[in-house]
Amino acid sequence: MHLTWPEIVYSIRDKRLADANDPFASAFASVEELASFIAAGPLNPVLFGWTSMFDLCVQQTAVEPGSGPYLRVGPLHSGQVGFRYVDTLIPAKQWQREVAPDAVVERLMRFMDQLGWARS
Repeated sequence: MHLTWPEIVYSIRDKRLADANDPFASAFASVEELASFIAAGPLNPVLFGWTSMFDLCVQQTAVEPGSGPYLRVGPLHSGQVGFRYVDTLIPAKQWQREVAPDAVVERLMRFMDQLGWARS
């Protein structure tokens, strides 16, 4: 079920690990920052999301979560943040990138530009 962006931010914040020296915790904090960025700006009404364990899932349409293509953003144990566009059931054919925690918002915006997703 889709959640509102403030609910998503709260859900992620509630799961966040306290150890800032842990690379996974640092990456997870950047996923929270991305959710907060969406919640507080013009993307709020045009993107739809939910959480799955530690991942943030984002869709452009308000269909049942996972029933259409979606972007999955999640922390990696390396400290990087993984982006995976799930538009096929074949993982090898899914677009994916890894970015540093401070590049998460920029990567989302570039992804949206590449796919022609509405910005507002």
